[in-house]
Amino acid sequence: MVEQLIHKYADAGINFLEAAILFVVGWYVVKMILRILSKMMKRSQIDAIIENFVISILNIGLKIIVIITVIAKLGVPTTSLVAVLTTAGAAIALGLQDSLKGIASGITILFSKPFVKGDIIEIDGYVGTVQEIQLLYTIVMTFDNKMVVIPNNDLVSSSFVNYSHEDVRRVTMTVELHPDNDIPQFKAALMQVIQQHPYALKEPAPVIKIGEYKERSVSMQIWVWAENDHFYDLNDDLWVAIRKIFKEQNIKIPAQQIDVRIQNSDIK
Repeated sequence: MVEQLIHKYADAGINFLEAAILFVVGWYVVKMILRILSKMMKRSQIDAIIENFVISILNIGLKIIVIITVIAKLGVPTTSLVAVLTTAGAAIALGLQDSLKGIASGITILFSKPFVKGDIIEIDGYVGTVQEIQLLYTIVMTFDNKMVVIPNNDLVSSSFVNYSHEDVRRVTMTVELHPDNDIPQFKAALMQVIQQHPYALKEPAPVIKIGEYKERSVSMQIWVWAENDHFYDLNDDLWVAIRKIFKEQNIKIPAQQIDVRIQNSDIK
């Protein structure tokens, strides 16, 4: 009887020692795996947000596996424990369904990169610079210094405009002139300003053309290409130049016409 107890406690002690060794080794292996994965992600230039998210999820998952393995080594039934963890995980996933969709959308944006930090985008009437891309939200700072927080679900499921995606951008302007003006003279003066402007690109070539003849006006279309960083400066300078040409050439502006009809009626 005594020998059986000794063997029993000896086996239990050995199992406990093996479980402790398994726990220490497993914990160390998890850290090594995460460290290697982190280095691989950094070499692949994966966004830091994705790296932290993936490492955190793997850290929790691998450590749970280590703990379950150690518990099984101690002779404790793990079937019920695994079932409880599975049920709890399903319940948490169901409760955080919207958040998980947002996280998936954030990962999609960070991987596909339809825009990056510093880009100018427009969505839902807001135009501003991307300040930060998080897993759930993207923060945009408008030009009047308003912070707009946009859920990543909206960015993935709807259309938006990225003004910074290409290196160059076209300044598009429309000017209404009276038909009595010297149109070729106006075009020549404006084209000279454009060709001398340091921000106006030679290729693609600038264009000034008649867009439409109306009853009391001529619509002029002006297209000039510029680098993204100089877009707004060029746009502003061209409007100033057009105003100056208007004064120098005494350009007539089409007068607005209001039709008033008076209907006589017999009042008895």
